[in-house]
Amino acid sequence: MNARSAVIRRQEKTDLDAHVGAGERVLWRGKPERGPFVLRTWPLSIFGAALLLSAITYEVVILTTEAPDILAYWGIPFTLAALYMLVGHFLVTTLEWRNTEYLITDSRLLISHGIFSRMLTIYSLLSLPHTTLEMRRPDVGNIMFKPPEGQGYGPWPGYQTMWPYTPGYLLGLMYIRNPERVQQLIENARYL
Repeated sequence: MNARSAVIRRQEKTDLDAHVGAGERVLWRGKPERGPFVLRTWPLSIFGAALLLSAITYEVVILTTEAPDILAYWGIPFTLAALYMLVGHFLVTTLEWRNTEYLITDSRLLISHGIFSRMLTIYSLLSLPHTTLEMRRPDVGNIMFKPPEGQGYGPWPGYQTMWPYTPGYLLGLMYIRNPERVQQLIENARYL
């Protein structure tokens, strides 16, 4: 089984209810918890702070010594990259959070996602690998669909599609409330 067999279609439409088939029952619908979802990329801020400090030091040295002032332009791209790494990625993940919503029916998983525009990805529950639960707080966690060890989805064995945030997994329901209950709904729906 590969990722291509799991993905039925990708569409620009984002109304999840419009994609629920006749006779299909909605078992659960939800969004990630905002705080943990947005803050999951916090380690990038550490590198952003180090890069910003380096870029500012470079600019100060260039502008306060006999070096040609034109060299100061070389620091601008690094300063912009550092600002993105320091705080900009939180804005991007906030946009991603706004566009992320999950819907589980008795036969499919629908995920609305995207940063600047919403996309809809639909998976058959039967074609997804088994689930694992990763608790992040007492009532918030991730339900990850993990292929068997050594098997991946992509151009070579072991290749995964959710890097860098969740290496080793095909996809997941990230930072949802009461993930044990949702995982049980998924597993029960597979065997009905």
